[in-house]
Amino acid sequence: MKLAKSLKLWDIVLFNVTAIIGLRWISLAATGGNTSIILWLAALILFFLPQAFAVIELTTRLPGEGGIYLWTKQAFGDFHGFLSGWCYWTNNLIYFPNLLVYIAGISVFVLGDGYQALGENKTYVLLFSLLALWTVMIFNITGLKLGRWVNNIGGIGSWVSGTLLIIFGIIAVVKFGIANPMPLNSFFIDIFTFDKLSFWASICFGFTGLELAAVLAEEIKKPREVIPKATVYSGIIIASVYLLGTFSVLIALPASEINIISGFLQGIAAIGTKLGLGWTSQILALLIMLGGIGGLMAWFTGAARMPFVAGVDKYLPNGFGKVHPRFGSPYVAIIVQGAIATVFILMSFIGTTVREAYLILLDTTLLVYFVPYAYMFAAYLILRKRSIVTDNNIITIPRSNRMALIVGISGLFTTILAMVMSIFPDSSINNILLYEIKVLGGFLFFIVSGALIYLSGRNK
Repeated sequence: MKLAKSLKLWDIVLFNVTAIIGLRWISLAATGGNTSIILWLAALILFFLPQAFAVIELTTRLPGEGGIYLWTKQAFGDFHGFLSGWCYWTNNLIYFPNLLVYIAGISVFVLGDGYQALGENKTYVLLFSLLALWTVMIFNITGLKLGRWVNNIGGIGSWVSGTLLIIFGIIAVVKFGIANPMPLNSFFIDIFTFDKLSFWASICFGFTGLELAAVLAEEIKKPREVIPKATVYSGIIIASVYLLGTFSVLIALPASEINIISGFLQGIAAIGTKLGLGWTSQILALLIMLGGIGGLMAWFTGAARMPFVAGVDKYLPNGFGKVHPRFGSPYVAIIVQGAIATVFILMSFIGTTVREAYLILLDTTLLVYFVPYAYMFAAYLILRKRSIVTDNNIITIPRSNRMALIVGISGLFTTILAMVMSIFPDSSINNILLYEIKVLGGFLFFIVSGALIYLSGRNK
């Protein structure tokens, strides 16, 4: 049985919005002050646009299930395709617990001031995380015809909450003035320092995810038409929310007072209180929570397709490639992924030693996650070079091969820079050598384990 084609244009637009927009990135960016606006613009030009161009061209060139897995396989062969998909899948297994703890922390704001202590209660956070994970897993098993509504509601939640923050920022300027002085030179202070480059790498991470929809190509109606349009529409929404949202927080609050986790909530609360609309904080928290759950659904859905396509190609046990006879979903890959993610969540709540080990694994996530991105930009360059004449179904952006070379190199260079910057620890790390051994060792563990699994599957 084939996978069910359930997704249309606006399903993919909202899928991209809920997968990529993380309002916590606005908080992180705003803590950097006025220079964060220039850093967002640099990330938009040097990373986000190249990412969009690569996704549009590669999707129309190879519109099959698996996305990055398929593109890398076509450009560099089976081993690299598997390794790319393996890194894409395994980094998400570590990302899920982190995202769930964040959503659980936001959920207590929905209940009101008297319940915020629950955000520090391990039992509450654990139960919330497991319930959210298993709910998303069940929606995935029943198919995207129903599950797409979790993505859509999450996308609307992220979109509306970001828009509300922007509107409040405009009101703040008109009624109360600007909290942070904004002379022109303040946008460029120390912008080429090591700390700012490291900060910029984190901002680029907030722009990742446009490739996720392409992983579901066989479940999208007319993917060659839908994914390029959805990439453009969602790209405009995402860039606007990040740039204008960060600007709004800087308008509402002095940079020194912005919390790295909940700065956007602070911004809404600060302006809302002045306007007598403090109750909007709870509504915003609800929208952000729904956006987070939608994001979890999107990444869970995309990640599960990697072991599925590897199972279809026989590099993993055949069961991974099975499709549910009723729902048309890759249910075995989904259940296995849910079980492994559950284990990672439980590990994060067990004793100190395991917790420390979990955090070290978390530090390697950025390195592992950007491996498929390096493959994607390299595949974009290689496949463009191989195809001297393209058919009418392939959208080449930009049309000029020379400009495409510049775009591809820009994306690849930014990806490699982000990986390099993630290796360097911040000032809170005392034993730098031990940190480097653990992070690089963890990274190599993922790479070597993926290579061994591939070789084992090939031999069989």
